[in-house]
Amino acid sequence: MRGFRKLALITTGVTYFLIFIGGLVRVAGAGMGCPDWPKCFGRWIPPTSIDQLPHGLDPTTFNFTLAWIEYFNRLAGVLTGLLILSMAIYSIVKLREHKKLLWPTNAALVLVAFQGWQGGQVVALNLKPIVVSMHLVLALIIVSLLIYVSYYATQLMDENVGVKRAMPAKAKMWIVLTYGLGILTILLGTQLRSALEVIRDNFTAMSESNWLASVGMIKHIHMTLGLITAGLGAHLGAKVMKRAVNPTSLVLKSAIGLMGLMTLQIVIGVVMLVWNMPALMQLFHLWIASIFVGLVLILYLADTNWGEVSNES
Repeated sequence: MRGFRKLALITTGVTYFLIFIGGLVRVAGAGMGCPDWPKCFGRWIPPTSIDQLPHGLDPTTFNFTLAWIEYFNRLAGVLTGLLILSMAIYSIVKLREHKKLLWPTNAALVLVAFQGWQGGQVVALNLKPIVVSMHLVLALIIVSLLIYVSYYATQLMDENVGVKRAMPAKAKMWIVLTYGLGILTILLGTQLRSALEVIRDNFTAMSESNWLASVGMIKHIHMTLGLITAGLGAHLGAKVMKRAVNPTSLVLKSAIGLMGLMTLQIVIGVVMLVWNMPALMQLFHLWIASIFVGLVLILYLADTNWGEVSNES
């Protein structure tokens, strides 16, 4: 079990790294850095110079930096897939009696295989916004399954099984609300990004400072939901720290992480408004949001496993 837990934690971390690289591809405009799939300009390793391009291909379509960003994204996807495959084989061979580990692990394997195919569709459909958003949603589902597996593998190794633990009263209600709003805010953020890209591509004379003002209500809805989610995250984190009974270090760290990440998100949001959406800030904005919903999921699993205190004074 110890080896499986370690593998699950590593795979979860690598999957979050993949989400980071995927965000980098988006903000760098590298989604079509490799215009074909699974190869890149007809090669398994991207060209390093125009001389290596296939005969007859327009050399203006090649950008060294964008091609290699997209290539590393694909490599990270392959590594993630291999790690999840290793977890699935391990679970089938040695952990068949642990259904809470077996089924989610193999579900993640099916989804990551589908994600690989869907990555090809993203390229084939020339980065159609709805397909890009679906690609992100699948990544969040996969990492959620991995967090679930990592959590229960950790629980099976807990030597303090006799310790009475409980989450605060009504914590699950706040957890579900925070998680749901967090996912919705992320999805709206991807649509906001798509709207900005449309404006950039179709109104080339418009200054960058006017892009955000031109996207309409989605900007205000995204910002409002983001602030509400930040407030809920801070409230939930403080509630768990103050009122949970004998929480594990993982739960305490998750609660602290919620408050810290939401503070950081607000700072990043202000920076993006003041400095016209710098690409680096967009990248971290999305990545932090994906980590945030993962921490909320940990609290949900703890609540489901421990239950809640019956009342609070």
